[in-house]
Amino acid sequence: MNVREHKFLVSFAILVLLAKLTAPIPLPFLILFLYYPGILLLSLMKRKFDAVEGLFLPLLVGISFWIVFSYCVSECNVLHWVTVLVISCASAVMTDMRGITFEWVNRDEIILLVVCCLFMVSYSYPWTQFYQWVPPGDDMKYHLTHIQNISASHSLPDNYGGLYPEVSTLTYPLGYHVIASLNTFTSSVSLSSVVVTTLFILLLSCFSFYFLGKVLFNSRVGVYSAFSLSFLSLFSHRLLSTSTYPNVLAISLQVVAFSFLVMSLNSSRRTIPLIILSGLTLAAAGETHTYILLLNVFVFCFLFFLFLLKRNFLRVRILLYTGIVFLLLCVPYLLRLHFETPSTIEMWTYTVWYQEDSIATLSDFTRNLSILSPFVVLFGILGVIASRKNGFISSWVAAVVLIPFLSFLHIQYPGWYTVSPNRFFFYLFAPLCVLSGKFVADIENTLPRNKFLAFMTVTVFLSVGMHHLNLFDSFLPDPVSEVQMNPDDEFVMQWIITNTPEDAVILNTGPTVDCSSWIPILCERRVVFPSFSGHRGDNCIEKVGAHRKRADLWIVEYTPDSNLALHVLEKYNISYVYIPAWKKRWYLELSPQKLLESPLYKPVVKKGNAYLFRVNYDKLPGTTYFVLQRTNSVTMEGEQLFKFSFSPLLSPDAQGRLFLHIKYTDDSYGQIDIAQNDEYAATILKYKTGEEKEMIYPLEGSKVNLLFYPEFDFLADELDILFGVDNTVRISECIGLKGTWVSELQLGSEERELVTASPEDASLRIYLVNAGKGELVITYKDKGYGNVDINVPGIQGAWNTVEIIERENSGEIKEVRIPIDGEYAVFVLGVYVYGDEFALSSIEYEPAVTMHEYCI
Repeated sequence: MNVREHKFLVSFAILVLLAKLTAPIPLPFLILFLYYPGILLLSLMKRKFDAVEGLFLPLLVGISFWIVFSYCVSECNVLHWVTVLVISCASAVMTDMRGITFEWVNRDEIILLVVCCLFMVSYSYPWTQFYQWVPPGDDMKYHLTHIQNISASHSLPDNYGGLYPEVSTLTYPLGYHVIASLNTFTSSVSLSSVVVTTLFILLLSCFSFYFLGKVLFNSRVGVYSAFSLSFLSLFSHRLLSTSTYPNVLAISLQVVAFSFLVMSLNSSRRTIPLIILSGLTLAAAGETHTYILLLNVFVFCFLFFLFLLKRNFLRVRILLYTGIVFLLLCVPYLLRLHFETPSTIEMWTYTVWYQEDSIATLSDFTRNLSILSPFVVLFGILGVIASRKNGFISSWVAAVVLIPFLSFLHIQYPGWYTVSPNRFFFYLFAPLCVLSGKFVADIENTLPRNKFLAFMTVTVFLSVGMHHLNLFDSFLPDPVSEVQMNPDDEFVMQWIITNTPEDAVILNTGPTVDCSSWIPILCERRVVFPSFSGHRGDNCIEKVGAHRKRADLWIVEYTPDSNLALHVLEKYNISYVYIPAWKKRWYLELSPQKLLESPLYKPVVKKGNAYLFRVNYDKLPGTTYFVLQRTNSVTMEGEQLFKFSFSPLLSPDAQGRLFLHIKYTDDSYGQIDIAQNDEYAATILKYKTGEEKEMIYPLEGSKVNLLFYPEFDFLADELDILFGVDNTVRISECIGLKGTWVSELQLGSEERELVTASPEDASLRIYLVNAGKGELVITYKDKGYGNVDINVPGIQGAWNTVEIIERENSGEIKEVRIPIDGEYAVFVLGVYVYGDEFALSSIEYEPAVTMHEYCI
């Protein structure tokens, strides 16, 4: 066998062996799957390549091939390692038959490009602070679910799956996920393999800019275009800090697609292969990110009219053919693409989010301009001067700038909310990098060598500081601050994996920037998000108001120790509550202390500041709520202040807290803001579900002065002021026993002891709610010896004895009456037991004059 004649087949066999020996390292498999289909397609264009083209351009074309191929066979379940391996092997054999040769020239360019790649990778991942390869940013948890679904089903998924039920309707281009999943066909999905794949894709972005700069101008401009991407731009730094990796891949494919398009427009022969390559890579870029798909259409339109005005009908024809190939290859993707009609609240959410991201004022423009590095902006503008007659770059820039202007027109085309207007800066950087490369190349040709080296030294020095030391606050946030994992949370998650059932549902504190939202990926357990918009995460909802799930879960935040909180947890089938140690922004400010004090939650594991609680559905809340004031059918007029005041008289030692309890019908959209003492207290959110709703909000202090700000007419079925007391046994709506009272109900007996009080317990209290002039009647069984003192608190904190029960162990049922003078919202009596246990048979309050109609 002649090795030279079968060099691609031989290299394929070597790569297969290397991949098997180095498994589970993903790169050999990735190169194996990408390179050979790519080099076969490139051989249609030409058969002689230089070193850079022969080594790296096939990888970018191979990525494009697999993305388009995956959409074409998306329903056939053939995305299997056998299929991929057979296609790669067949491509190697067919490439050998075409007689491809390489020219090992431009080695200095390869060295410079490798330096650019290594520098980009150096700041793309926080190597000094990573934890088990959990990447910075938050989107990776959703990307990994797609990758897992592709690997498991051998086809393209329609949604995120059961572990993220809140985002099941999300339609996302899957180009990036297809490529990342190639490594998982031969092994299980792991964070490390996906991160390595992403860093490899990042390397290829440097070469895509090199190819475009080379095609538009020359190879030196290509090298400096890659230098601008790596050293001068903040693009990768910003996007990788949030894990928006599809942007990186989509732009890389778009840039290499434009290089093929420029070659086809300038070529007088072999235009058909170039048209095919252009259409293929353009389709792959659009199937990786929606923004790029829209941008490609705009670029084609601008170029079409430009060449039509210049009466260059040959280029018009090439554009038409390329556009046809592009659209045909996008048909499988467009057939899968669906946008459900948004509900009213979703439309509000998307509209507000879109407006927030629109460029409507000069301040909006300057704020978003910080996305771009000052070097790229300055050098790019100077490069425009040298390239002002380049129609292709002008059309590219015009297409990028057109998208934010659509926000002025408020055109709501299908999926309009997926194309954020201010993100055009992320895509404007690409032509600016090429123009910066043109400027630097012109500087090299103009300045003497020593002055040019000094210029580059200063530029590199400032760039290193900008990326690694965050000079001038060049980016926000720092990717290091976005690493959402630490040993404490890892310990808790490992406990979840080992000790919780597979169908366990865990309440996390937020959908983003929170360790607990990684549970579906790391623990394979379902989570319940406090809020999620269904398409764009949660940031936009803060402007409109949280979704109704978060409105429900606010009860768990405000009053976790209540029957209402238990009902909400049961509604969402929540088994565990996870409070992570790492958090950047709360969506539910769950207090570990409140959960520790409640019998409804059992702490099962704690490490540092990370907690995991199991919900005890068989327990009763430890807090008892009594009604101090009830008002039925309260009507509030829209956009008018409604005032509500209540000043309850609490006797000394009344240990509890006031709460606002509202019952209403969720029959409209909007919100009602509530203020206490002129400070924001809470919000009632309405979503027109038609459900009967109720909310409890904690109040501060003992004086209630509430202001309601309804956006619309609002009818509260009930508006109550509650008094919540911990560790209390409810006797009636007006009586509670606080302290260590042990229930000893004897069913079926004529003599029934209500509760028993332990002797020498200083915490025993009797709470009377809404008590006026009257008597407290205590019936007890006279057993044992020792007095029982009934006390009332004085103003200075001293206790005054109002009744002494002297026990004689007669076994009789006796009664004592304690007079109550004055009117109190809460009246407290202290009980101190001497000697033996004190057994109560009943305790009743007999008012002389009824103070409130609902006091039983």
